[in-house]
Amino acid sequence: MNTAEKYARFVTMIAAKQDIGRYRVILDNGHVEGMLLALAQAEGFECLTCKALCGTGSAAFRPIGRAEPLGFDAPGVGRVFRCVACLDGARGGDAR
Repeated sequence: MNTAEKYARFVTMIAAKQDIGRYRVILDNGHVEGMLLALAQAEGFECLTCKALCGTGSAAFRPIGRAEPLGFDAPGVGRVFRCVACLDGARGGDAR
C-alpha cells in the first residue's frame, strides 16, 4: 500500500468517527468539563478545539487531558489533544 492509499484510508477512518457524543473531559490541570465531541476528538485524532488533524509546526498536538464518555458505563476513550496553534491562541482556542 502506497502513501496515498494509506492517507485515503486514514481520511475515511476519520470521516467515520464524526458522531457526536457527550464526554467528561478531565484536563491535566485538574479542570473537568462536560463537552460534546466527535469521536475522532475523544480518541485523540483531532484537535479538541479546532478539529484539525495532527501534523507538524502549528498543527502539532500536545496532550491536555483525557475524555470519558457520559451516559453509559464504558471505560475512558483516551487522551485528548489541542494543536499548538490553539494552545498559543493563534486560532482563538482556549488554552486552559
